[in-house]
Amino acid sequence: MVCMAETDVKKTVLKDVKIFKDLEDEIIKTNLCCSCGACVAYCSSQSFDVIKMEGYTPQFISDANEENCKECGLCYYICPQTNPLLKEITNKYKIKDELGFISDIVAAKTTDKKIREMGQDGGFVSTVLTYLFDKNKIDAAIVSEYDENRKPIPKIIYNKEDILKSAGTRYTISSNLLPLKDFYEVAEKVLEKQKQIFDINQLKMAFIGTPCQCRAVRKMQLLNISPTHTIKYVISLFCMENFDYSKLFELVKAETNETPATITKMNIKKNFYITSKGGDVNEVELKKFDPAVRNHCHECDEFTGRFSDISVGGSGAVQQNSMIIIRTETGEELITSLLNEDYIQKFVPKTMDFPTWKSKKVDLLRRMTTNKINKH
Repeated sequence: MVCMAETDVKKTVLKDVKIFKDLEDEIIKTNLCCSCGACVAYCSSQSFDVIKMEGYTPQFISDANEENCKECGLCYYICPQTNPLLKEITNKYKIKDELGFISDIVAAKTTDKKIREMGQDGGFVSTVLTYLFDKNKIDAAIVSEYDENRKPIPKIIYNKEDILKSAGTRYTISSNLLPLKDFYEVAEKVLEKQKQIFDINQLKMAFIGTPCQCRAVRKMQLLNISPTHTIKYVISLFCMENFDYSKLFELVKAETNETPATITKMNIKKNFYITSKGGDVNEVELKKFDPAVRNHCHECDEFTGRFSDISVGGSGAVQQNSMIIIRTETGEELITSLLNEDYIQKFVPKTMDFPTWKSKKVDLLRRMTTNKINKH
């Protein structure tokens, strides 16, 4: 069911309707698609039976299915790579520049020993999800796991026991909006476990994704499009660029002689660090992986994720902390609760650095965003 939240948004949508064929011509065939899965998730969740994700590419299921297209234009409007609705969500989230609105910026790390051992850059995201499940603030979360070949698999999890499977950073595409295509099946699973929930619209979910994926979520929420109305927390991961899976591991093999099956961890800190299951750490100059960068990243102007409640990453952090940008009231309340209930420990700068610490971190992230925009 689609419900327009505001009259002016409805007028914007109806003024110039573009459909999936336009999305193909303007975004997909020009290699600007970021493979977020928003178009397929919406269309499939409504049982329109028109498009599918083939690998990382949205396309018509078949020539016959093409005739099923409702030509509603919503797939085009919610795409994070198209211009419609950007002005509306930019105003809604008080975005004035490349960094977006910043309520506060902090560094923090988990207090959970197990998460600290398995997580990355402070284990913050895993800790957030743990807290949200512990306090019954969410019934499910959209995350990304690895398969046996380190290929990211987007997944909906229903309890905190599955959180650590999604720990760590993904450097190749995970279409994190795609699991929403099966939303009503997901809802049934949750309703079976949560006997106090009688209506699927009562479900509460958290979404973890890249800046472009969060942008798609906010476009969908602006139009009150199911099933994103159940997403209560939007957390963006810092993202300098994303890599094509096959090209990345071809280069990894050439540089380190490691394969996906022999790698236990990958991390970018100025250079690319690749840890084997045998414990060897290979450092490779990051620019050697430029040929594997996905084309849509060349056009991206987001690094931190301006359309989120909280943005998280390792850039600028010290002592195994996560750098956290708080953007909304939801984000503020979440961070306050995490600190008050001792789920995370806040980094406190030295007294001599304290007056300028935040401004220096903001400046750093601004430079990194500018560098990303200018890189390509």
